[in-house]
Amino acid sequence: MPKKIVRGFLRSDGTPNFSSAVYARPKELEYIMQKPVHSATSRSPIIRGIDTMISKGVRRLPVVGPKGILLGIVTATDFVNFLGGGDYYKIVESRHNGRFFSALYEPLESIMTADVVYSDICEPFSSVLEKMLIKNVGAIPIVDKSKSLVGIITEHDVVRYLSGRVVSTKVRDHMTRNPVFASPETSIKSAAKLMVSNGFRRLPLKSESGIVGIVTTTDIIRYIGEGSAFRRILLDEMDAVLSMPVKEIMRTNVVKVSGDLQVGEAAPLIRSSGVGAVLVEEEGDVVGILTERDLLMALAIE
Repeated sequence: MPKKIVRGFLRSDGTPNFSSAVYARPKELEYIMQKPVHSATSRSPIIRGIDTMISKGVRRLPVVGPKGILLGIVTATDFVNFLGGGDYYKIVESRHNGRFFSALYEPLESIMTADVVYSDICEPFSSVLEKMLIKNVGAIPIVDKSKSLVGIITEHDVVRYLSGRVVSTKVRDHMTRNPVFASPETSIKSAAKLMVSNGFRRLPLKSESGIVGIVTTTDIIRYIGEGSAFRRILLDEMDAVLSMPVKEIMRTNVVKVSGDLQVGEAAPLIRSSGVGAVLVEEEGDVVGILTERDLLMALAIE
């Protein structure tokens, strides 16, 4: 079977063409990974997982069984999928007759990814990074020899770890071109569907006057899990909650950079953006988006 190509950055043997900086770093993953890691049990209700993700400010939760054995992972996108953005919403319809509040007490195992990509604590950093790129995942749970969860490495951790590397190439050489936009009047449910179907974690919002904001999967989760929206869910008014325009939850402090900016100069802007990305502007038009994943590729690949 032919090797999966990751934007053409594979050697002839199918391995990523990493820079020497990747191999020059210490091999011990404990220097890089987040620990202790926020996790949940497979039988924890979905509502508890949402609450943990909001309160701890994380975008994914490894799911564990007895003795901390890794069983799967659930991400912010999975929650948005369940909240109306994708096929997981069928759980609400088929098992709970459309009663969303009841469905929130489904166990996390109902929406988790069981075939989780993970690494052993003894693996080198380059192996973890290779899995992250080739399997196209934003985080790698780290386990010990008994497969008990001991930590997690995210794209954000890798970017921070490699951020000392000097990269003189331009932002336009690494950005994702022609980003998908939505209107600020788009309903939250429609935005959720757009994000889930395209695998986006963030969606720029554009009106006739230009870019007015950006919304992320985390913003949708926070909106659902907090305040007046949650009180309406208690009354099974989920349709009304999801019909609100996305402008009600968007972030307006969008960071825009020039395509001529060096990648190294864009890195701190991405880390401080709050959304893990910056929009790329050329001649007054937004022509691309540079995400943590794009930055990771720029820092790790020759």
